[in-house]
Amino acid sequence: MVKSPRLTKEDWLAAGFRALAADGPGALRAEALARTLKTTKGSFYWHFQDLPDYKAQMLALWRTKVATEVIDAVAQEPNAAAQLQRLLARAAEAPPDAFGGRAIEPAVRAWALTDSDVSAALSEVDAIRVAFVAKLLAGVGLTDPDLPQAIYAAYLGLDDLTAKGSGDIATGLPALTRLLLRP
Repeated sequence: MVKSPRLTKEDWLAAGFRALAADGPGALRAEALARTLKTTKGSFYWHFQDLPDYKAQMLALWRTKVATEVIDAVAQEPNAAAQLQRLLARAAEAPPDAFGGRAIEPAVRAWALTDSDVSAALSEVDAIRVAFVAKLLAGVGLTDPDLPQAIYAAYLGLDDLTAKGSGDIATGLPALTRLLLRP
């Protein structure tokens, strides 16, 4: 009999994101996730104290991936115009399928409607993202205080439509970039 490799914390978190994207927050249960991963609940409890700890770690990882890492990568560009272009290009990329793919952002937003901890995390991420967009827009001379929120709303709408199969963020965001950065 071949022994399966030990599951890591990241394996469990990725399974949670996939389950959330596919079936909503009700799928975030130790037993259901263990079945999906073909292991026991004991493995889950080896990595997490309990389900609230697991969900908190999911949210922390999500925040890192969609805010901190994106901002750090974009900040490597030499100026605000290049940073804005890189941000919009990065936003057009789907998250890895192992972590829920394009459906994860709308899934987290839906989860936030029923969980106050998720709602608070989402509000924090939204504020970080809007502030970063405002900084980049100011760097290219666009200082209208309502513009960052409008750009962010356009991104969220394109992302949601794309996740549902009725839009294409890959064409929508370049159009937005042309609009913002036209001479």
